[in-house]
Amino acid sequence: MKPAVLFSILIMLSVVSCTKRQGSDIRSGTLAVLATESHLPLVQQLASDYRSAFPEVVVTPQGTTTRAAIVDMVNDSVHCVFVDRRLNEEERSAVEKAKLNVIETEIARDGLAVLVHPSNKLPAISMELLEGIVSGKTALWNTVPESRIHGVIELCLTGKNSGLYELLTRHFFKLEKDVSLAAMATSQQSIIEYVAAHPEALGVVSYAAWKDTSRPANETARNNVRSLDLLTTNAEGVRTVVRLNQRNIYDQIYPLTYSLYMYTSEKTPGPAYGFSAFAAGETGQRVFLYAGLVPKTMPYRTIQLTQE
Repeated sequence: MKPAVLFSILIMLSVVSCTKRQGSDIRSGTLAVLATESHLPLVQQLASDYRSAFPEVVVTPQGTTTRAAIVDMVNDSVHCVFVDRRLNEEERSAVEKAKLNVIETEIARDGLAVLVHPSNKLPAISMELLEGIVSGKTALWNTVPESRIHGVIELCLTGKNSGLYELLTRHFFKLEKDVSLAAMATSQQSIIEYVAAHPEALGVVSYAAWKDTSRPANETARNNVRSLDLLTTNAEGVRTVVRLNQRNIYDQIYPLTYSLYMYTSEKTPGPAYGFSAFAAGETGQRVFLYAGLVPKTMPYRTIQLTQE
């Protein structure tokens, strides 16, 4: 074992034993966790697994928008949030003014899926074309001959307070104006349903929402939607097609890849601290692995080799 790793483990054991001596409720009590609605099923699974490991802790996940979750944490209404982007400068400034002890933990990596109706024959979409559609510069399918669709491009996204909206407009594309939407969805599942019912639509959702099978009622809509591959240019200047899958998220060659974060704001280590550590640990990381996302720390198997 490397000295640095051994040192980290010793520090962690020291902290845990110290909190136990101080009577901390790190393994008991109640905890409300606000999570982005598209990742709520994952947090619910984490809460269930955590309850199995520590029965004296009751974790209650609730779905909301990214902005609302962060605002509630800054207002000290909740001490644990799971969101799909990092705090921006305005939010970090508010945390400092509130004198909160906020701890950021990168939990996993996700990607954005670009969705169209099956009647749309566009095989793949470039980042340039996607930016043009999101910015409103490309408004008609007639200008995209490969789609074989005519009429106005009906862009469907969640609202301005969602992480999805901010990822597209601030992180992947630096847009100066608000996005003009044909339909503003209340959830990412609603985006899937909208695209399934509108041949001229284009929607964007997280890979977590696209892969989510916890809502059987949405399977019909999912079967009437197609995820587009992305056209990218490699280091040699050659155009390549990249599919959204776990491997390409892990290798970070899929252009619309981003990180998921858990923020805690407890003054002293308590249930939020314990839940965050659990999510970042091996058992918690497997939840994201099995969901098709990429854990921040990839779980591994230990194989015992013996000589006979």
